[in-house]
Amino acid sequence: MIGYICKLHAGMKPITRFIFLVFLAFLSGCFPQTPSDPIDKRVDSLLQQMTLQEKIGQMTQICFSEITMGGDKNLVMDPDLFREAIVSNHVGSFLSGTGSAADWADFVYALQRVAIEETRLGIPLLIGIDHVHGANYVDEGTMLPHNITLSCSFDTDMVSMAAKVTAIETADLGMAWNFAPVLDLGKNVYWPRLYETFGEDPMVCGEMGAAFIRTYQDPVHSYPYRLAACAKHFIGYSDPKSGWDRTPAEIPDQIMYEYHMPPFRDAIEAGVLTVMVNSGEVNGVPVHVSERLLQGMLRQELGFDGVLLTDIKDIQKVYEEHHGAFSEKDATLRAIHAGIDVSMACNSYDFIEIMEELVLEGTISEARIDESVRRILRLKFKLGLFDNPYPRKDRPDRIGSEEHLEKATIMAEESIVLLKNENEILPLNNEPARILVTGFAANSKKMLNGAWTLEWLGAEEERQPANMKTLFEAIDDEFPKAQVSLFETCLDGSIDSDIDFLRTCRQNDLIILTMGEEPYSEFRGNISDLNMTGEQKHLARLAAESGTPVIYVLIQGRPRLITGIEPFADAILFAGYPGQGGACAIAGILSGRVNPSGRLSFSYPLYPGHTIPYYHKAFDRAENLYDFGHGLSYSTFEYDNLRISQDSFTNPDTNLTIHFDITNLSDMPGKEVVLGFFRQEKGHITRPVRQLFHFSKVLIDPGETIPVTLTVHPGKTFSYPNKHNEMILEKGVFTIMIGGMEVSLTYL
Repeated sequence: MIGYICKLHAGMKPITRFIFLVFLAFLSGCFPQTPSDPIDKRVDSLLQQMTLQEKIGQMTQICFSEITMGGDKNLVMDPDLFREAIVSNHVGSFLSGTGSAADWADFVYALQRVAIEETRLGIPLLIGIDHVHGANYVDEGTMLPHNITLSCSFDTDMVSMAAKVTAIETADLGMAWNFAPVLDLGKNVYWPRLYETFGEDPMVCGEMGAAFIRTYQDPVHSYPYRLAACAKHFIGYSDPKSGWDRTPAEIPDQIMYEYHMPPFRDAIEAGVLTVMVNSGEVNGVPVHVSERLLQGMLRQELGFDGVLLTDIKDIQKVYEEHHGAFSEKDATLRAIHAGIDVSMACNSYDFIEIMEELVLEGTISEARIDESVRRILRLKFKLGLFDNPYPRKDRPDRIGSEEHLEKATIMAEESIVLLKNENEILPLNNEPARILVTGFAANSKKMLNGAWTLEWLGAEEERQPANMKTLFEAIDDEFPKAQVSLFETCLDGSIDSDIDFLRTCRQNDLIILTMGEEPYSEFRGNISDLNMTGEQKHLARLAAESGTPVIYVLIQGRPRLITGIEPFADAILFAGYPGQGGACAIAGILSGRVNPSGRLSFSYPLYPGHTIPYYHKAFDRAENLYDFGHGLSYSTFEYDNLRISQDSFTNPDTNLTIHFDITNLSDMPGKEVVLGFFRQEKGHITRPVRQLFHFSKVLIDPGETIPVTLTVHPGKTFSYPNKHNEMILEKGVFTIMIGGMEVSLTYL
């Protein structure tokens, strides 16, 4: 019948063909759409043709493990299972796999072909992926530093560079939807996803998140494809009371508006296309069913009109784990009323069945379903999936290129923080004759790349990138005149092993001791003790007992406490999980080839029981080993001559300028992170002791003095929201703090 209609249509005169098309449109209930039509017209046209089952399928996201031969993330599909998902259940979205670039392209091509050619309406699929530190689920992909490391650069250009590399290496393989960036505020240092955040400051998180989104979604990097970023996890996920993953948070509205909301506001202003929901609960309500947070705060107050996605199986977990609903059906009903558009159902089709029941019984209207499906279809049209749905394999050199590896190394160099440098032992200008590299990460690529590297918890060592050096290998290359040795044997607690390690330490002129924590992800990283493990502390004490100078290199996702052993170290580097170029970056900092310029984007606590961010209140007390913004350089910088264009203002819309000078007193060029803080001296809602209003990084040559000018808009900089999200700017005194200098400003 279809073939007959096509032949009939082809033989018609133009005017007759037009009348015929109008007749067909009348029969189908809509006019035919063309690629030149506005997106909303194309969406409405398609929506009118869809059955209820097809609509609900578009709201469903299934894991690849449900359609693969082995029931895992490996890209070997089961033809019967994926046709059941796409043709029978009308699934509109998939996620989560791992494999080579060629396998990804073939796998996604096969999926899209079925969706386009074997379904009634030919709606292309959305393929989602957690590319959170580069194309980390592609075998050939470049593994970049994780966010907590990257944020220590205090340089949005580094984040944009990361987004560009990720976009280029992702786009051709058909993964149009990336579940990144994480915009949760990294203020609870026990939380196992701290390394996925941009640190504890709302401004840093917001500006870095916005930089990632703007670059990642810019089609110039992914042409001819378009990509969607995802701001996650809305909202309050990162500050659970216990510090454990997905556990309850108690966050007053005042704190929510003042600190947790700004990064998401910045993301929405940057044009983020999708948002993922917090898996936990806030103030007794699982966020996935919170109309207050999703419909009220996100949709109405922030004005987000894109696609709202659950995290994995989280509607089901409202019932099964949070006990926040009386059944899965009840949880589904509440989640849809709260505003969910797509359920990451993963390995179950229960969501489809339950949704159909809810509509047929009149509990959820089909108009509400249309609201979500319209957003989903609009996203697919915006991404160009209807016009360009298939991946390509004709430019594999874009993935894992030498250029991208160089950029990964630059990102690590700009981000690694020199925490301590006793007696200026670094840089190692006088190359030691014998260097010992030891500790848990001394000869491991996996430890440097961390989790979310080919596998959720990080792939086994043999699957890590071949063109990557371990720290031992990088140091061996960096110091060609030295005898660089490796001590990999773990201490077993026996006297013999202690003696063996001590003897080895004494035979060397320098010890590079790696310390920290092995890769973990989500709840697998829950801990009750923030202290460094006993074995590692014992290793540090033995190294110190040897009398040989010791340098700690901290490979970790959060600040594991080193208070008791910090005095034993001559120098300490915080590297976080620095990625594929991390080892070369660390080696370069040790030798002096790289002048360190990273600063801590979080507070490094002194004790396990009292951990608070730098923006605490005056009546509280921060006890840190290293403060937010701490970091050393091989250059010495001096700040001077802080002044402001006027010492008072009456109009909040008046722009004020702040001026000061920075001089590099050393004989080495260096990059200085400029941090501008302010303090509101009094307020009806108690104000923090200081709050960041500016960050940037500047390169200063030896002996050079550079003038710096910052612009402040008082109405934006000094105002804050109350618990009703009403902005307040109170008259009084504000203190500006930059580089150890202060100047006062009065609002009259």
